[in-house]
Amino acid sequence: MTGAQAATDLSAFIGRFHPLWVHLPIGILVLLALLELAGAASRLPGLRRLPAISPGQRALILALGAALSVVAAACGWLLAHDGDYEATQVSSHQWLGIAAAAAAVAVLAVHRVRWLYAPALTSCLVLLVLAAHAGATITHGAGYLTARMPAAIGAALGIHPPVAREVPKPPDMAHALAYADVVQPILKDRCFSCHGPEKSNGGLRMDTWDLLAKGGKHGPVVGTADPLKGSLISRIELPLESKEHMPPAGKPQLTEDDLSILEWWAYAGAPHDKAVSSLDVPEAVSEVLEARLGGRPPEPAPDRAATLASAASLSRGLGIIIRSLSPEGPWLEVNARIAGRAFGDRELARLAPLSPAVVWLDLGGTSVTDSGLAAVGAMRRLARLHLDQCKVTDSGLAAIKGLKSLEYLNLRGTALTDRGLEHLRVLPKLRSLYVWQTAATPAAVKALGESLTNKRRIARMEAERQELARQIDSERFLGNTGETLRPPNTQANDTPK
Repeated sequence: MTGAQAATDLSAFIGRFHPLWVHLPIGILVLLALLELAGAASRLPGLRRLPAISPGQRALILALGAALSVVAAACGWLLAHDGDYEATQVSSHQWLGIAAAAAAVAVLAVHRVRWLYAPALTSCLVLLVLAAHAGATITHGAGYLTARMPAAIGAALGIHPPVAREVPKPPDMAHALAYADVVQPILKDRCFSCHGPEKSNGGLRMDTWDLLAKGGKHGPVVGTADPLKGSLISRIELPLESKEHMPPAGKPQLTEDDLSILEWWAYAGAPHDKAVSSLDVPEAVSEVLEARLGGRPPEPAPDRAATLASAASLSRGLGIIIRSLSPEGPWLEVNARIAGRAFGDRELARLAPLSPAVVWLDLGGTSVTDSGLAAVGAMRRLARLHLDQCKVTDSGLAAIKGLKSLEYLNLRGTALTDRGLEHLRVLPKLRSLYVWQTAATPAAVKALGESLTNKRRIARMEAERQELARQIDSERFLGNTGETLRPPNTQANDTPK
């Protein structure tokens, strides 16, 4: 390390003590003002028991306040040269802080001049308040102090809160822009506080596309050939305890949906002027986008009593088992396997009144064909589906492409081929697929699994699990009194030499 670098690091280290030192002179000088007020009030009848400060005490307190003001100002000067803050705000806070420190020294110098002392102390306190407010603006953003001010106090001080503007309705999927309507709102909520107009850590601002594309002192954020080399994705995928993780620990973190959108956008080349409809959107991301852009509203849950009554009637009439999956909700499990080949497309169509409530459906070993799968496709909440040993083919599977909640699918012993697997690529939650005794090849099944698996999300979860396991182990208590030690081998001493 060079001497210049060592000096730079030392100044940066000292500067970071500014938040510690800056509060001490504020407290000392405010305490002095309160003591002076108490001393003045002690001259009034009935308040004579209030303490009056002595000249020696005044001089000592002022000396401490002035000295610590100078130390805080010096540390702030060093921090300003090392920090990544908006230049105008830093300059304002810096010079107000220096002025407040100078005023504290001036008060110490004139504290024996009675007619000059009071206005000097008052001026010093005013400068302290202004400098503190400028510092809070840098740390917390403009308007931090007045953001939650009661209306009555604001009116008395002539401070009027900003008029709330009507939030525009987001455009639909057909007209939304990938960056402006989808990505930028996430960045605004999670990133602008540290990388916006009020503060630009790492020399990075993200509040406009041009500034985001420019990057910061650590390199590009987006737009690289490999998105993982841009700090936007690489930083947010680091473990939470990592120093480089963004947003920092203690700040509101990105949700899994946020991450899915940002990863999709980054791997699409981080376009800033393209519509969502012009990009290839995976089904899992499409669902998130629909929810955020005001897509199709969720289907209301069916009435439990009416659903169970209809289920009981159909169960008797079709000779199948239909039972409730929840003691409170209307969700159903339908088992037609027990009816065997007597249950076919016609019988399946009779289950239409129950479609909104069916979550598990077992049609294994029945006579259901491709024609009957249209009725299955209407069961939008279906999570488990057994079609093993049914007379379904590749073309019939197109009817279940809308089952966005499907997690389990059994196609054992059907006429499935690799072509039919293509219909399953749009099922975002599919995690268990059984294709024994079919013409589907292992390579095609593996490719399907890779298209449905978010490896980066799994890696994040695995890292979080390992960290949680480490934390759990660190909390365990182990007491060992020797009972787990193996007893000595006494027979070894009896062995002839």
